[in-house]
Amino acid sequence: MKKCLIVIVLLIGVLSCRTDRTDDYEIKVFNEIFDNLVEEMGALDRFEIPPPPIPFFDNNNPMAYDTVRYEQKITEIERENMKMKDTTFVIAVFDTLFTCYNLNLDIEYIGKQLMEPDYIEALNSMNNRLIQSYPLNLSEIENRKRFILKHSSEFPEGFKIWERENYNFLFSGTLRMSRIYFDKEKRVGLIYCSYACGRLCGEEVIICIRKINDKWAIDKTILLGVS
Repeated sequence: MKKCLIVIVLLIGVLSCRTDRTDDYEIKVFNEIFDNLVEEMGALDRFEIPPPPIPFFDNNNPMAYDTVRYEQKITEIERENMKMKDTTFVIAVFDTLFTCYNLNLDIEYIGKQLMEPDYIEALNSMNNRLIQSYPLNLSEIENRKRFILKHSSEFPEGFKIWERENYNFLFSGTLRMSRIYFDKEKRVGLIYCSYACGRLCGEEVIICIRKINDKWAIDKTILLGVS
């Protein structure tokens, strides 16, 4: 009887280890999609869109456009964009790949955006409590040309993180990512991500990824909230 109990305990331990830890494959997937994930979250969006010309009004009727002022604004924007063209951004990444089962996600809403059975299978796995949060080792994420990754724990706490004047680099914002929730065959996956670019600036999404020709790519993004 004792031997049976020992075997059962060992089996549970092995299964738990397989389920609740990130492995090389999960990090490999992150590396394949990370550039596009950062782009998708808007972490590199610092190029201002030129505003439309400002009209003059006479009795609420537009009479003319201030083209001189408009051209000056365009010149200023283009000058700033040229300065930032080769700029390296710094992104603060949360130290842990967290789990989703306690996030109170609107599973019904997300499910309506996911028609494929494989994605529904991945969505259901978000409630799997055996999948545990796991520390993210940023050294396992390959170096990028446009941005540098730092752990959020290296930055000031609270609102002080947004005091950009104290940095000697261009701080983009904070990125938080969940574990990757795969279907059983690992053909698709779901990742919860949130990105903040300021105190009242950011969004949270579900990133849908799919394996195409042995390479992982972002299939679609489901917007959950924006500020």
